[in-house]
Parts: sequence; structure tokens; C-alpha cells
Amino acid sequence: MWKHTENYSAGREGTSVDRIVIHYIVGTLAAADATFADPGSGVSAHYGIGEGALHQYVSEINTAWHAGDLAMNRRSIGIEHSADPERAPSEDTYEISIELCTRICRERGLDPQTQIIPHGDVVATACPGTVSVRRIRDGVAIRL
Repeated sequence: MWKHTENYSAGREGTSVDRIVIHYIVGTLAAADATFADPGSGVSAHYGIGEGALHQYVSEINTAWHAGDLAMNRRSIGIEHSADPERAPSEDTYEISIELCTRICRERGLDPQTQIIPHGDVVATACPGTVSVRRIRDGVAIRL
């Protein structure tokens, strides 16, 4: 389901996508929807997953503002997961994430073990917190 955001840059300045950056919302999918809908927040992601749903905010041809690093934003697809420090993602959230990441890796020729990365590998942050990037990587690798 498409959700509106103005928080992105058109195109990718000729940069090819070679990473998927995994984030957690620190809340629910509705919280991500509200944050990304606010032009004053200055943040977005390509996708948000939670509560059994997948939302898209930014087209993959455009640059979402998710990683805290412009160069990484241009070369990556950002995926938010409904979770917080006390709550890991649900089984449905993992399943949807693995399915989405499998499609992206297949279409772009990405190696899930090295090209799906946690937000914390980009900038100093606790994100993606309770999201198991290993579980997503391994789930994608099995499906490829």
C-alpha cells in the first residue's frame, strides 16, 4: 500500500542500488506512517513493515532519507520494521521482510549475506535494535 511522503530526493544521482538497510521503527507501522507523512520530520524509508502489512513510501528509483548518510541513501533501499527495544518484530513482519528482500536481491543481483546491512553499520545508532538482520539474511539466502 502506498503512503504519501514528501521526504525524499528524486532519482539517485546515477548511483546503483547495492545495499538494503534494515531499520526498526521504535513503534508501530502507524507511527512510521505519521512520521514520514510529516514534511517537517525530514525522514523517510522506501518501505515499512508491521502488523501484517507492507507500506511503500518512496519509489525504489528515488532516494529515501533513512540512513543518516547521503551517499548510503543514494545506494540503498531502506526498510523499517515494526519493533521497539522491548518488542522484537512479529513472525509476519519477518516473513514480509524476507519476501521483500528476496525480490530486491533477486532483481538487483545482491548477496543477502553482505549487502543486507543494519542501520548501525552506517551511523552510530542502536537501530535496528531487536530486528535480527541475520534472520533476514539467512531467510533470503534460502529463497534465492
